[in-house]
Amino acid sequence: MNKNVALFFMLVFYGIYFIKMIIQKTRGIKTDQIAKGKNRDKAYYTEVLMKISTILAPVAEVISIELGISELSFMHRIFGVYFLVVGVTVFGIAVFTMRDSWRAGIAEDDKVKRALVTEGIYNYSRNPAFLGFDLVYIGILLMFFNKVLLVVTVFAIVMFHLQILQEEKFLESSFGNEYLDYKKRASRYAGMGKPTYDKILMYIYFLIGVGSVLYFCTCLVYGGGFFLSWVWLWILIAVYSFIRVRMLISRINGAERFKIPTVLKWIYRIIVAACLFFFLITEAKIVDDMTAVPDKDLDYIIVLGAGINGTQPSNPFRVRIERAGEYLLENENTKVIASGGQGEYEKISEAECAKRTLITQFGIDESRILLEEKSTDTEENLRFSLEIINDPKAKVGIVTNSFHEHRALAIAEKEGFENAQPVPATTLLPVGIHYVVREFFGMVEFYIKNM
Repeated sequence: MNKNVALFFMLVFYGIYFIKMIIQKTRGIKTDQIAKGKNRDKAYYTEVLMKISTILAPVAEVISIELGISELSFMHRIFGVYFLVVGVTVFGIAVFTMRDSWRAGIAEDDKVKRALVTEGIYNYSRNPAFLGFDLVYIGILLMFFNKVLLVVTVFAIVMFHLQILQEEKFLESSFGNEYLDYKKRASRYAGMGKPTYDKILMYIYFLIGVGSVLYFCTCLVYGGGFFLSWVWLWILIAVYSFIRVRMLISRINGAERFKIPTVLKWIYRIIVAACLFFFLITEAKIVDDMTAVPDKDLDYIIVLGAGINGTQPSNPFRVRIERAGEYLLENENTKVIASGGQGEYEKISEAECAKRTLITQFGIDESRILLEEKSTDTEENLRFSLEIINDPKAKVGIVTNSFHEHRALAIAEKEGFENAQPVPATTLLPVGIHYVVREFFGMVEFYIKNM
């Protein structure tokens, strides 16, 4: 699948490039001006090297894709796809916005006069087409990382940068003060000129918005589509972020339609700061329990149910059972309570499913496995399990997905456990990020219910 995704985006990217060249050729415009100048000066040899890099890069990329080997993790490949999406989008918009003014290379002898394009995406980047190339190259590198591709990618990006510097000199000589004024209000790669507080804030919101949209699509692909609970949270974050971007751009350009009273601004800032602080503190606690290492030789561990498909555990439940099996193999005196009743569409109880897996996959002796088959949620999992243990002071490990550990421990304390501790199971990526963020709202609900 990674191969197909990478090849698809490369096809779209270079398709845009060559289709644009063909369209302009029909209008009498020679698009490819790379190393076509008459003077054998520094600019000429820079373009020659850049041309070599633009041939080497796709060749190295296609070979890397076909080999299908990456030295980086799965999450790096996900981020690689993000770079590809943004890179192709930025490049496509840049080429469209330039219209007949787009050229590849310095067109010193161009008979068709170019206009200086400063609108649309060129408000925010003087070189969005080059930026698109860089992002696409970085995306392929992250997806199929190897040392040869790294060298070729760095070489190409460096040559693009040197080419940009050459083109800036050409544009200054061609457009004079018009280009110099443009340079002051648009950054070379991305941004609106000299940084200010409002601009930095706008960039942050923009990145959050774009990241939220991309991650929403990731959740749809890897998390079960629109049935993933709270998945629309990312669209809400994106909408809020883009509204703030629009408001900040209006403020930066001095075009605000409505002046918000200073008092309301400060009330808003205080509320946002307080919510953000509470979010970060809660997330820190969640992450702390996610990475906890349990004591050895606990009296019991409790495997919380998480749904089954027929007689097979769901993915979240499977990793919980596997974590329990690993712990039981390392601690032979510990007993396990498999917890979870039988749902409407389940052929056996979740507890029975966990028991069967522990016996067949890990060889756990049946005498060490106790069943709790009445519960329907985490509160009942723990309440009924404590009835089986019948000792609040017993050392008990709670086995659940790592993102869920903090809330499970809070519920365990409420239910009467005095010595509960986390035995975190794997949080599956990339959707695990969604679960970790979503868990904040689970904790908010818990706090409200138990005020």
